[in-house]
Amino acid sequence: MSDMLHLGMIQMPISRNPDTNIRYFEARAKGLCRDPRRPHLIIGVEFGISPDRILDPAGPEIKALQTLAASLQAWLIPGSLKLAEPGGGFSNAAPVLDPEGNLAGMYKKMVPWDTDLEAGTIPGREYLTFDMQQPNVRCGLQICFDADFPEISRTLTLMGSEVLIQLSMDPDSIPKAYECIKYARAMENQAYYIYMNGSGEYGHYTLGGRSLAVSSEGHTLFAAGEQPTASIVSLDLTRLRHCRQHGSWDQVAQLKALRQYTPAQPWAGHESGSPVFSQAPFADPDRK
Repeated sequence: MSDMLHLGMIQMPISRNPDTNIRYFEARAKGLCRDPRRPHLIIGVEFGISPDRILDPAGPEIKALQTLAASLQAWLIPGSLKLAEPGGGFSNAAPVLDPEGNLAGMYKKMVPWDTDLEAGTIPGREYLTFDMQQPNVRCGLQICFDADFPEISRTLTLMGSEVLIQLSMDPDSIPKAYECIKYARAMENQAYYIYMNGSGEYGHYTLGGRSLAVSSEGHTLFAAGEQPTASIVSLDLTRLRHCRQHGSWDQVAQLKALRQYTPAQPWAGHESGSPVFSQAPFADPDRK
């Protein structure tokens, strides 16, 4: 059984029309599957399905993507969408489809970003990991602003994830220094980190692209430019497991040390009551 995970990365423009987005993703995914490496998993971007229209979870768009997964016999994370919630409103949700076309899970973004695009988003409360058999690997999913909270990536890692995936729709106004977060999440969790961002114009935004694949030792395995692209990166799971067992660079074994020492986290689950929020600027009654 192979210990290489071939991963398709589709950095794409985003349309308000879900059908346009699905057709674009489908064409690029089919192209990637003609490559000799043939991806096991193909990933899109945040709101790469529907950024504007709220979709039904049992609607034709999800069914079309299920059909695509089955026809390609590949795992798909085709992007996220505004998903209708049973009690009203919507979440920012990303479906995970297995090679038989089954819906393996639906991740809902936990920390919406304060923009007009996400105004009114109902935050998710449940983590999502999924297991692939060929190769044998567990992946964990998050969306955009979730990555700024290390607790989310660490929880996915503690749930057994070896590959951390972040779907984003970041504008080009965000500086390049922001990439440091992706490298930190990879190294502190000794995991592969996949960052997928949109490209091109959307409304008053220009999306920044620059999707990344980062190794557990902080190596850049793939770095996209700003233009749309469809590429394949191969992840060496044997090397990842070596790092977790013997330490990154054969020196730094964060997860083994975490298991051995387990630092106390006195404010975990009680962050809103922690001292930092009784200080300025959070304690300023005039600050909104």
